[in-house]
Amino acid sequence: MRRTALLICLILNLWPAAALAQIPKSYKELKYPPLNRITPPEPARFELANGMAIYLIEDHELPTISAAALIRVGSRWEPAGKAGLATIAGSVMRTGGSQKFPGDRLDEELDRLGATVETSIGEDSGRAVISVLKEDIERGLIILADILQHPAFPEDKIELAKIQQRDRIARRNDNPNAIVFREFRRIIYGKDSPYARQPEYDTINSITRQDLIAFHREFFQPESVILAVWGDFATARMRALIEKAFGDWPRGGRPKPPVPPVEPGARNRAGIYQIVKEDMPNSWVAMGFLAGRRDDPDYFALEVMNEILGGGFASRLFNKVRTEQGLAYTVGSSWQAGWDRPGIFTAVGSTKTETTVTILQSMRNEIERMAQSGVTEEELARAKDSILKGFAFEFDSTAKIAQRLITYEYYGYPRDYLQRYRDNIEKVTKEDVARVARQYLKPDQLAILVLGKEKGFEPPLSTLGKVTPVDIRIPPPTRP
Repeated sequence: MRRTALLICLILNLWPAAALAQIPKSYKELKYPPLNRITPPEPARFELANGMAIYLIEDHELPTISAAALIRVGSRWEPAGKAGLATIAGSVMRTGGSQKFPGDRLDEELDRLGATVETSIGEDSGRAVISVLKEDIERGLIILADILQHPAFPEDKIELAKIQQRDRIARRNDNPNAIVFREFRRIIYGKDSPYARQPEYDTINSITRQDLIAFHREFFQPESVILAVWGDFATARMRALIEKAFGDWPRGGRPKPPVPPVEPGARNRAGIYQIVKEDMPNSWVAMGFLAGRRDDPDYFALEVMNEILGGGFASRLFNKVRTEQGLAYTVGSSWQAGWDRPGIFTAVGSTKTETTVTILQSMRNEIERMAQSGVTEEELARAKDSILKGFAFEFDSTAKIAQRLITYEYYGYPRDYLQRYRDNIEKVTKEDVARVARQYLKPDQLAILVLGKEKGFEPPLSTLGKVTPVDIRIPPPTRP
């Protein structure tokens, strides 16, 4: 008995030391198993006679069904003098309901079914999503079809949406991060570009019910809609229900709207821009230029390059500017490639007023170092691993997979783009990153924006070049 007790004591004393001996001294020594390859479910795809495209994915985990419609409509196609029209139309399609289901009745019907419906119109697409219990899907599809085809656009709901838009205009300069993001887009694309213009009191006040009706008539037609349905159903029966709900929607026959071009001047916005906001306790800075599209051959190498430069806690910007120099509260970069038009590359940061110029110089130095010196094998491996680990979350629900599929079709990308994305990231080499860094990162072509106090910089902002002021004052309404 005594020998047994001594043996137990010996084991307990040795166990912590043995365990500690296996703990790596640095996070760099941590080893993770490789990610398993994920094969998303294969959808059933078909088209109705009216040209509406349908994707179906069965998922019997829960007794629910969801449907999402992606519509070829967006604020980039609204009249310039009616900025805000698309947003209001997308909102009132839900709040105002449809001819068969007016707003209040629609709310009651959804409450009775325990269902939800949401509609919205963004910059380059519109969405309508419904979620119901599987036994109510027939009713849910009828509701969704009527909202898409016959929105009521009642005057009271339009006025409520306009009030909400006016409130957003009044508060749009409250958030410094939002200001920098918005104004940097306006610098790059041009303030009158459909990718950068913003609603004002006058544009909101000018919007009428007839504008909403005309906007809907111009863009809502079955051949401009892609519908994804996922959940607990049998494909054959779901196809019949969709035919019943949407099959009698007549073709519109209107051509696909062309993608508005980005003005040529967007490729040359180099300069120093300043927004003065004296109530700012610190400075927010951004620098960048017009980027590319997701279908560019260099897109994948640029994704990896950006991850190394400023994509996370292990990035060069974070390590140099924040950790080593202590200049930034936050810092990072993003290569925002567009689906069907050029996006924007941006490096952003926040710092004390007096170190504003210093952080700009440091960030620009890191961009220049990336362009001139390339990257290490360790940086390459870590960046690709980080991207691919995040990529796995694109597959973690049927809803994400279904909505990705309709997004790819909407923009003309192959259905297996998710799989191609992983394969192409894995193929990126150190030489690829060095090549795209040299080709695309041009420090002398950076547009640089500073938001903060007018003075107090050491050295002054003018040491970087001529400073162009940016006015963010909100124009008062000139008409009711």
